This record gives sequence, structure tokens and C-alpha cells, in this order.
Amino acid sequence: PRHGDNRPSKVVVTNRSKPRLEEMQRIHRQLDYGVACEYHHCPTFEENDRVLATIRPSSLVMNATGLGKDRPGSPITDDGPFPEKGLAWDFNYRGDLKFLHQANAQQESRNLTVEDGWIYFVHGWSQVIAEVFHIEIGPEKIEELSCIAAEVR
Repeated sequence: PRHGDNRPSKVVVTNRSKPRLEEMQRIHRQLDYGVACEYHHCPTFEENDRVLATIRPSSLVMNATGLGKDRPGSPITDDGPFPEKGLAWDFNYRGDLKFLHQANAQQESRNLTVEDGWIYFVHGWSQVIAEVFHIEIGPEKIEELSCIAAEVR
């Protein structure tokens, strides 16, 4: 494999929509990464909590739903247990960021590492700007842009 052994042992996906899950499963089969995948239809937040409770310690949990950005909320309830020594990553960079707040609330008790999607948003757009305008944007400038943008976040 392209990344050697640096791959997850399993990918677990939840979604409110069965058709979206089926499409994702089709794409994963077509790509054939050689990584086991589980797909869970979870139309309620509580069902996401139940799946989350089965995740192994040190696992990565991502919110890529748009909840907390496009619409208020989070895909889990406040009782959703993040994995011990896990990594919680909220892709959202604006909105109420409830998932991010839930992860931060469990950071100490679950020994979580919490990643805010904000820095990735700023970094991604700075790379687009650099490419479009043919300019170099180094780490110091990215940090400066992030600070300026954070004032209106």
C-alpha cells in the first residue's frame, strides 16, 4: 500500500441517510483501500452516541456533517463518549461548533486531543490565494492571517 502500515485498521461511518451510506460504500469498494469499513445508519443523535461508545481507544473521530456550521448542533448528544486517548477533529470552522465544544468538555476526562478545523480552513485558503496570485505565503503570514480572521470568527 502507498502508505505502508500507516493506515487505520477500520473506518466506521455513520450517516442519517441510507442512500448516502450506500453511495459511500460503493465508492469505498471501487477504491479498494484494503481497510475494513463499517457503515451505520444513524438517523438520531442517540444512535451516533451508541456507535461512538464502541470505538476503540486512541481512535480518530471526525465531524464532517456540517452540523455546527451549516445548521446548529452536533451529530452526537452531550453524553456521546469520545474514545479514551482519542483525537476529536471538527472539520467545521464557523457556526456554533457544538461538536468542538463537546470534545473540549471531555478533553481532560477522556485524555482527548481536540483539533479545530479553523487552522485547516485558513491554511487551505491561503494555499489557494498563493496559487491564484502566484505569491509565497509562509507560516508566519498564515499565522497573521489566522489572527486577523479570528477577530471576526
